[in-house]
Amino acid sequence: MKKRIYSPPLLGEARRGSNKIKNNKSIFVPPLSSPCQGENFLKHFFAISLVIFLTGCSSGLPDKSREISDFVPQEKVEPANPANFDWVTENFPQNCRWEKFSRVIDGDTIVTEKSGKIRLIGIDTPEIQSPFTDEEPGGQEASEKAREILANSEKVCLIHDKIGDQTDKYGRSLDYVFTEDGIDLNAEMIKTGFARWYSRFPYERKAEFKVYQDQAKKAGVGLWK
Repeated sequence: MKKRIYSPPLLGEARRGSNKIKNNKSIFVPPLSSPCQGENFLKHFFAISLVIFLTGCSSGLPDKSREISDFVPQEKVEPANPANFDWVTENFPQNCRWEKFSRVIDGDTIVTEKSGKIRLIGIDTPEIQSPFTDEEPGGQEASEKAREILANSEKVCLIHDKIGDQTDKYGRSLDYVFTEDGIDLNAEMIKTGFARWYSRFPYERKAEFKVYQDQAKKAGVGLWK
């Protein structure tokens, strides 16, 4: 029996496909893929994978529909709770800690013999010249106003806030201060325009003090002139 001798197909035949003789049977050999065809397949595969990946992750991306103003604190700060103008009658004099008054440091800080430095809670006044601070416009005027209000008081009433801190980061006691004849020093400093309400941190009289500042600004009194 005459043997058939198989010769490998030429390059052009290999790409088109050819018939191979095996055991007297004709077997079709599929065409070989060119390098270019392999590259195109990989490109399509990676492109499809990337689309699937991005689609799956889209739910975890930031919400671009929000405005930048949603993330920026607004200049106008409003207290969360309405003003309670009955706070004084509910707390003075029944919740007082009476201490002997020593002196005024500046418009929002005084000294008593027992507790030492007392920082008036809920208000802020301009700084005066000291080893720790530079003089700010209105600092001396605010200090003089506090001395005027406390001029006839040998003792002062101190009342802690129920929701705010009792001391600040410098260790000073945070209090509402009243004179012996019932003048509300914290509120009076704001009403006369020598102090601003403190917009940071929670405290019971926050909304009340904001009202007093608005009234002082509107009237143009004290440092609002």
